[in-house]
Amino acid sequence: MSACKKYKILLVDDDMLIRDMIYRFLSTGGREYEVLTADCGDSALAMLENEKVDLVLSDINMPGIKGFDLLKVVKQRYPNVKRVLITAYNVEDYIDLALSHDIGNIFVKSVPFNFSELDIILANLLEERIFGLERHFAKDVEIRRFLIRRSNNLTGEAQTIVSIVDDTERGKKFELVLVELLTNAIFYGIGNECPNNRQNWDYDIELTEENAIEVAVATDAEKYAISVKDKGGRLKKQDVLYWLNRQITSDKDGMPLGLLDTHGRGLFIARNYIDRLIVNIDRDRQTEVIAINYLDQDYLGSKPIFINEL
Repeated sequence: MSACKKYKILLVDDDMLIRDMIYRFLSTGGREYEVLTADCGDSALAMLENEKVDLVLSDINMPGIKGFDLLKVVKQRYPNVKRVLITAYNVEDYIDLALSHDIGNIFVKSVPFNFSELDIILANLLEERIFGLERHFAKDVEIRRFLIRRSNNLTGEAQTIVSIVDDTERGKKFELVLVELLTNAIFYGIGNECPNNRQNWDYDIELTEENAIEVAVATDAEKYAISVKDKGGRLKKQDVLYWLNRQITSDKDGMPLGLLDTHGRGLFIARNYIDRLIVNIDRDRQTEVIAINYLDQDYLGSKPIFINEL
């Protein structure tokens, strides 16, 4: 956290116990936060008329104005204020609203509560320093880095990289995820291939060192993670939400709308196979996807949405 600025956060939650717990966490431990609280959306909007804040962290389900509607008003009136939703319910039920309200971050109230994750997500947003696997680990954790330049051995590359952190059966699923992420990075992020024209793809791509896909790997006592970064920056937050929504929204016959999609399924598969998926976007410059697995299943349940776009 920057030592030269104290960020102001408005925390909105009708549950006094949850509100007090998060308030105490954000207000202690040397964090550079000034935390204001409100117990409903109407109180939050009234407070914002007199207080300049950097970020609004709001529960979704509250009496009166709901979290999505609150943050919609916040965006309209205070476009520079960062916005994060928080819920104890299934995030998949809200992806369509996240798409229509342009919300990229929905944090989950897990049991036990994942304070470390909340700390990282808020700090990254407030400082607008979202890129880099090191943002999710302590300074003394070793980050191993790889450059992927060829497209013809992605499965082998994925096996080698994942074996560093997970050689169990669970790691096999992570390998599949990594292949999907590398494929997206090379063929879409850099190659700009058309997903509906696969028969004409050039499957033997060799990237320059400057455009190579950057992969980072790290592990600590709690988790392991792999990031995949391309320098194309073609992904958009709205696209990610759109593709995820198509995979969970059913047609009149009960089938997913995106069942036959040739594009976008990789991110849905990654979100389902691993514990955390984080997408960082700097349009036309770079895209980073971070996949995280926890070593213990302490945070089972609904998975959050973390999509950050500068």
